[in-house]
Amino acid sequence: VISTSLGYSIQFTDGNDIAYSEMNGNTTMAAIAADLAAKKGILVFASIGNDGNEPVNKLLSTPSDGDSVLAVGAVNTSGVVASFSSYGPSSDGQVKPDVAAVGVGSVILNTNNSIGTGSGTSFACPKMAGMGTCLWQGFPEFNNMKIRNALWQSGSIAGTPNNRIGYGIPNLKTAFGILLTEFATSSNT
Repeated sequence: VISTSLGYSIQFTDGNDIAYSEMNGNTTMAAIAADLAAKKGILVFASIGNDGNEPVNKLLSTPSDGDSVLAVGAVNTSGVVASFSSYGPSSDGQVKPDVAAVGVGSVILNTNNSIGTGSGTSFACPKMAGMGTCLWQGFPEFNNMKIRNALWQSGSIAGTPNNRIGYGIPNLKTAFGILLTEFATSSNT
């Protein structure tokens, strides 16, 4: 499992913004690497970015545009999307973010060893990665894409995904049930 809270919207070569047309999961080096990791069986989570309040570029960052990457947006504890959480879709039309987790007022350990709070998709992403890891531990016989699909299917708006919170906030109990049913069915055959 990889959890990356670092995303890019600026090119390293010239410092200019990455064109939206390049946010297609197949162009940037970060997205290519993340998709390659997923193809090798790694479950990849990436923060979508914190540009939702920007006047011009509210869009996702890379590698969250990867087609095999679970892009994670931020919500508050009531499930309301955080205004700073970046938008999708990717330029090739993928629903992004894929899922969302609490990223507003997250309890964190500050650099001076005190407890505080912080907000950002960088706080939502590792929570979702932890949930995905726990789910996968229950079903080690399944691959990373089965886990991703169970998280999608158990989302709070799975039937009508959008480009603010994707398939929504996954329900881990529901995802477990989905995988348990699939396991029982595949075991019988």
